[in-house]
Amino acid sequence: MPRSMLDKSVLFLVLIVIMIVVAIVVMISALRTEPVDEAIKEDRIIKVAIIFERSGKPAATEILMYYSSNARAALLDVPAETGLIIKSLNRVDRIDALYDPGAPKAYLDEIQQLAGTVIDWYLILDEASLSSLVDLLDGISAFLPNRVSTVVDDSPVSLPSGQVVLDGRKALLYAAYQDPDTPDSELVTKRQALYQSALRRLGERSEFVLRDDVFPTIQRLFRTNLKGESLRRLLHEFGRMEADRIVLQRLTGAYRSVEGKLLLFPHYDGELVKDIVKQSLNALLNEGDEAIADKVFTIEILNGTSVRGMAQKTAEIFQSFGYEIVSVGNAPESDIEKTRVVNRYGDLVAATTVANVIRCRIVEDEAIPSASPADFVIILGNDFNGRNCVY
Repeated sequence: MPRSMLDKSVLFLVLIVIMIVVAIVVMISALRTEPVDEAIKEDRIIKVAIIFERSGKPAATEILMYYSSNARAALLDVPAETGLIIKSLNRVDRIDALYDPGAPKAYLDEIQQLAGTVIDWYLILDEASLSSLVDLLDGISAFLPNRVSTVVDDSPVSLPSGQVVLDGRKALLYAAYQDPDTPDSELVTKRQALYQSALRRLGERSEFVLRDDVFPTIQRLFRTNLKGESLRRLLHEFGRMEADRIVLQRLTGAYRSVEGKLLLFPHYDGELVKDIVKQSLNALLNEGDEAIADKVFTIEILNGTSVRGMAQKTAEIFQSFGYEIVSVGNAPESDIEKTRVVNRYGDLVAATTVANVIRCRIVEDEAIPSASPADFVIILGNDFNGRNCVY
């Protein structure tokens, strides 16, 4: 066979192989969908871990649950000092003992197990990245109940009380500063307020953030398991989010010292955290305004049993779900048979939602003597076991 014919045959076969490879690549590309867009089309709630990292450790971790159909969201704070039995380490330790800045999977897996839900993606910002992001957004607003006065790098720094706009450097200062007059319980409130403010500002500056000449800079600030276009799509959704209506929830528990470390052990072996997440996800799926109220409902809790401390323990449960406890005390009687929720707000749906937190079946409208301005009054009875009503 002449050499030229052989060469043409080989060339023809090579061209066929190339065409097949190109066709396969095109088919794979066509089948591959952008994950954020896919979640939205499937009408799923997006769950993102947003981690602020300081010195290689998570200083703050929030689980953001976002439903695109109604642009509503909830934030659950997971403290770094959360204490768990960590099987992979074969010891009891802080949850952040699992954190690896370059590979956060083990840390996120433990958070997923704690929350009882799958986290789709993560976004990590270290101090330098957060400062740069805040500056790119032209600052974020924050409410400071007290004036901040401290020294950073041998230089005095002060922030006035009230509503202020923080640039990147001041945002870092405020995030790290612990007001000696502020109780530890308020630190979570401050953390979530800063997250909420950043999300609000992302929404206000969404058009700027997504510009072709700006987004690459924004992208470089985040460490994430999302690719570029997916991150752009997620930030676009953040721009739609009703940031002022985000439901803020927290992990609560009891502090205990273990081998010299102060750990926060979640109440009820973590089952309360799972309940909080379940309620948040169910509420987000309900597009009605009754599911996630624009106001923070206030609650008074009265102990109608002989068990000491029951009302205070119950208050911690409701605080975890984002309610404000305005008063805790004893009911006029200490042998009440059935727990009930008194609806002073006049909204039966909201009252039922409150009652469902502790599986209380009795909701009633009744004027009871109380100096408290609470929307709802919970009167605990002997059917309450410390977590739920048992029938």
